[in-house]
Amino acid sequence: MELRCLIVDDDEFIRIDLENRLSLWSEVTIVALCPTAIDAARILADEKIDLIFLDIHLPGMTGFQFMKSLELNKSQVVLVTGNKEHAADAFEYDVTDFLVKPFTDDRFVKTMLKVVKIAKQMGTADVGKQTDHLFIKVNKILEKIKYTDIMYVEALADYVQIITLNKKYTIHSTMKSMEEALPKNAFFRTHNSFIVRLDKINRIEDNLLIIDQATIPVSRNKVKPLMQRLNTI
Repeated sequence: MELRCLIVDDDEFIRIDLENRLSLWSEVTIVALCPTAIDAARILADEKIDLIFLDIHLPGMTGFQFMKSLELNKSQVVLVTGNKEHAADAFEYDVTDFLVKPFTDDRFVKTMLKVVKIAKQMGTADVGKQTDHLFIKVNKILEKIKYTDIMYVEALADYVQIITLNKKYTIHSTMKSMEEALPKNAFFRTHNSFIVRLDKINRIEDNLLIIDQATIPVSRNKVKPLMQRLNTI
């Protein structure tokens, strides 16, 4: 299980503190640290995010306004604030938890155990929906592609290219949509522009991996979670 996380707080000390705390949880991959809700909105437009630590008092747009303006129903949200009086309002937004600064280690662990439990429950609920394929629209025709045939997916401006064993497909889509459509246990986003099928990787050299004849970059912050996903000795 991988929880892709955003930290949104205008206090740099809090951002770093949360990053350090979350680094101890192997389930969590930190995608970005954002000082404003506007920065976070830009990330969410392109990235699949499972978990957001969100400050309420932010410049330009408050945490509450941020939640109203975006589709966050698929992301768990933990609100972080120095004002406990906001707690009642917070749970109207169906947030996972509410942390009051400064919070203790024990309180943070309690929050994370709740986050992980909910994520596992959501994963179990999705099992029944899983198939072995997806359909893509090519020239107004829906074509079936088996997950096992996909080697990797590459971003091409407003399009994505799906590279399979025998063919390449170029479709109008986003990497975020592809990441949500592909089964998490078999695919991994190594870079903003690439999603790979893990069992198609032939070898890894530094921050590059080889699939068939293609060389695919691995972002620095993706190296550790990738190694955790692979069967390495």
